[in-house]
Amino acid sequence: MAKLKTFFQKKEMPDYEYQIYVNGRVVWSGLNPRGKYEEIVKKNPEKKVSIGWNLKEGILIAFF
Repeated sequence: MAKLKTFFQKKEMPDYEYQIYVNGRVVWSGLNPRGKYEEIVKKNPEKKVSIGWNLKEGILIAFF
């Protein structure tokens, strides 16, 4: 039983996830937005589509 518990403790999850927004509302979240972003932009040509990060803890500062 101890080996099984150690196995699950070693599996680390990322400290963040991507989020895709359409007009300020989250429509998708996950770790690989590459194909989803283009798909969502094509489905919403007249709307504002943006991408961001959701951090488990801490602060993200981005400069554009």
